Amino acid sequence: MHIELRPLIPTLTAGQDTELVIHARLTPPTQAARTQTPPRLNLALVLDRSGSMSGQPLHMARLAAQTAVRQLRPTDHVSLVTFDDTVTTVIPPQPATDPDALSALIDTVTCGGMTALHAGWLEGATLCAQHLDPAALNRVLLLSDGGANVGETNPSVISNHVRGLTALGVSTSTIGLGEHYDDHLMQAVADAGDGNFEHIENPADLPRYFEQELQGLSRTSGHTVSLGIEPNPALGSRRHELLNDLPRTDTGRAKLPNLIQDRPTDLIFTVHVPAQPEASDVGITRIRLAWTDRSGQRHVQRAQLNLPVQPAGSPEPAENPDVRLLTERLRAARAREEAVAHAAAGAPEISRERLSREVRRLHALGIQGLHGEIGALTSLDQDFAQNVQLAQKRARSQSYNTRRSK
Repeated sequence: MHIELRPLIPTLTAGQDTELVIHARLTPPTQAARTQTPPRLNLALVLDRSGSMSGQPLHMARLAAQTAVRQLRPTDHVSLVTFDDTVTTVIPPQPATDPDALSALIDTVTCGGMTALHAGWLEGATLCAQHLDPAALNRVLLLSDGGANVGETNPSVISNHVRGLTALGVSTSTIGLGEHYDDHLMQAVADAGDGNFEHIENPADLPRYFEQELQGLSRTSGHTVSLGIEPNPALGSRRHELLNDLPRTDTGRAKLPNLIQDRPTDLIFTVHVPAQPEASDVGITRIRLAWTDRSGQRHVQRAQLNLPVQPAGSPEPAENPDVRLLTERLRAARAREEAVAHAAAGAPEISRERLSREVRRLHALGIQGLHGEIGALTSLDQDFAQNVQLAQKRARSQSYNTRRSK
């Protein structure tokens, strides 16, 4: 694993407290990985077939599932579960040796009634667990366009159940379709499931997303990834913050996305450095990265950042523009999360004010590369004026993708 630590400023100044911004880029090895056989997949597709999926949404969901089974290898396992107010196993767990026969079974899926999301996910996870292989990628892919309204509906309870299966080796990715699904629940399930969350507005995009998800799975080189930030206690402070706002493990470390070949993960964190005397080299902080590889082996790797401390009165060091750009994008992601929280509390007008304030802040910075961010925030402001429910989902999805460096 290649770990690169880049500070916003290259030196500290003696006698000054500093809130140091640091960029960590994590790059999985790629050359050796390309010569390896892709990991075997053990995939459970779980599709919402409630009444709201009638028409094009269900048609495209079926097409997406067929796209998935046609990309699997004969050594991969697949199952398909559908749910409305009841749960049906359409394809029991089996090797993907006959994609035509599997596609024909998928074509039999029709619409029904309400949304037993938890029961549907649980059946898919159970089928996946029946063929659990530590050397394989065992993944549930859950799609829904509505909120859970049959059986267990409490997001905390559902997330705890997902977390339990994750600990056994069954991960979960979620797809929220349209504007009526429960985005808080779907993201919580993906976070608990060590998977991905995707917001899709147009059903026609489903096959493309299923294809991308499978490609990402085939290039996964590490899962159950965690990051710990370890400031140097000799400096007199342990205060630090990860701007990516990722979920936490039971030990308080950040839960990172899976490691994907050719896809670096970018993280920004701050470390408080109390005033230091002049020195040629000071150990500022370490990070601890841990992950499980394809064979099930756990790895731990550390990297340390050292910086010189220049004399008091020295000119201010120049900032690294790339680190500043990543930092401001993550701060804009936080503004989106705050806008979502205000809207959920019934105050979309405050959501709009928060987004407008962030646009003004980014404009004032005058940093090249933020024009797209400013445009996206401006569009979100208009979305909150027209369709609060859809705006929340767009804001949450944009923030989620930025925080996970997608």
